Amino acid sequence: MPKLTQEQLSDAQDAFNLYDRDGDGKITLADLGTLLRCCGKNPTNAEVENIKAEADPSGTGSFTFETLKTLLEKYTFKADNEQDVKDCFRIFDKDGTGFVPVSELRHVLTTLGEKLSAAEVDDLLRDAEVDDNGNLNYATFVHMLMPSKN
Repeated sequence: MPKLTQEQLSDAQDAFNLYDRDGDGKITLADLGTLLRCCGKNPTNAEVENIKAEADPSGTGSFTFETLKTLLEKYTFKADNEQDVKDCFRIFDKDGTGFVPVSELRHVLTTLGEKLSAAEVDDLLRDAEVDDNGNLNYATFVHMLMPSKN
């Protein structure tokens, strides 16, 4: 299994801590898919269901950071193209509309991974297409941010 980098470990710990709402060192199994997606994975719901048995073999309904670390090392991939990044945005597109709430994106960018400041997020979103309901068209946004490889 490939080992996680120090940065990946730190990002995973930050995400885990965000979901460990009561601070007991455990996260409910229901949050596994979302947490994996926060850590750069993009499993389907079926894949999450298969991974749940591995995350919680004793059936307690929760898992620890060590379990998350093991899963991340086992299922590592790198999002390095436009489609992979769009797939990451799909995590927040619960209705499959092609839009994500800017407020949710802002929260993620300022609390997970390499945290951005509010000013950095403002810069990032300055030229983004946001609809009247405060939602961002993420396909257009990703295309705008990523250089073409053609």
